[in-house]
Amino acid sequence: MKEQKNLKANVASNSMSKNVEEENLPENDHRVIGQKLDLFSVHEDTGAGLPLFHPNGAVLFRLIEQHITEKLLKSGYQIARTPHIYKAGVWKKSGHEAKYKENMFYTESAGEKFAIKPMNCPGHIYIYKHKSHSYRELPIRIAEFGTVYRDELSGVLTGLTRVRTITQDDAHIFCKEDQIESEVISMINFFIDTYSEFGLSPDTIELSTMPKKHLGDLKSWKSAEKALEGALKKNKNKYVVNAGDGAFYGPKIDFHVKDVLGRSWQLGTIQLDFNLPERFKLFYIDDKNKKKQVIMLHRAMLGAVERFMAILIENCQGVFPAWLAPVQVRIINMNDSLIEYAEGIENRLRGAGFRVDSDYRLESVGKKVREAEMQKIPFIIVIGDKEKAAGTLAVRARGQKPKFGVKFGDFVKDLNKQVESKK
Repeated sequence: MKEQKNLKANVASNSMSKNVEEENLPENDHRVIGQKLDLFSVHEDTGAGLPLFHPNGAVLFRLIEQHITEKLLKSGYQIARTPHIYKAGVWKKSGHEAKYKENMFYTESAGEKFAIKPMNCPGHIYIYKHKSHSYRELPIRIAEFGTVYRDELSGVLTGLTRVRTITQDDAHIFCKEDQIESEVISMINFFIDTYSEFGLSPDTIELSTMPKKHLGDLKSWKSAEKALEGALKKNKNKYVVNAGDGAFYGPKIDFHVKDVLGRSWQLGTIQLDFNLPERFKLFYIDDKNKKKQVIMLHRAMLGAVERFMAILIENCQGVFPAWLAPVQVRIINMNDSLIEYAEGIENRLRGAGFRVDSDYRLESVGKKVREAEMQKIPFIIVIGDKEKAAGTLAVRARGQKPKFGVKFGDFVKDLNKQVESKK
């Protein structure tokens, strides 16, 4: 019965023939907010679980990506970019085909079988494998916002929280065994710090151990589990053990957060892998000039950017802070004679690096202001004859009364401060 309800909800949420209001969804559901703010849509014609990000949603997506990429670069990560498909033999070698085949999409070209990637691991493995590495170079941290594809059952697909196209803020760290603990602790702290910037904090941290379907021997698994648990203990993180729920290639640490509705979602994961380095013969040259197998750590902090956006949309109720707002400023004119002057203000703000749009329709100022407020835009600037004559702005900050006589430079300075603070 539950599956039938999920399927019914999925059909409704993935059909543009029905408005989300007709589904009796709560007002704080990300699908309702997403439609009101024109962030994304899902269509039966293009496929269930394949969201289309509209310009506003795409801007929000990129702002999240840019912010985290900047933090990664400052933390010593290198940014990579890899294809969406590989020859099927790659997935056979990695073990994904044996353990994950039912969730993979396949295609063919010139008689060769290819698979659309369900994970980013092989691409980063081949980047590491491309040349020899000395122990002095380690750890090597390769990161990518990589999109993967998984054939999820249609009955469980919902908005942005369960999709078939998943953008992971993925990274793989290649290191020595004696670097595992420090790398894992660094990642844990990186995760927690970044979550806090988005107003989130881990509700639960789980240590997931060897599942029934797994690769590798028991000794390697026990060693990997001990390494992850040691990092959690040394960093004084409270955690619970989730027995048998590790990835098929190694144990993992998972980070769960609660959304505004009290639901728990898994976001970040840190996975220790002895198996793929062995399968792909990944080595480094040690201080005795001998080959030694490298250790591989998989990590994704947001997990799926799509799911993270759903949580963020609901937690903020679409009221994004200035640094995350798809449109930061809307310019409104009092009458048509002011359009040229208003466009000048618009262009100056855009030139200063802000995301600006305008509403110069033949509608009342009151109506245009109300619509801008409904779209949760942080700042509304109304240009009237007095503003043009004085060379000032009438600024309405979200949720506040308008301020008159604001100098252009002062407004830019205030907005820059809000953006840079990332509050």
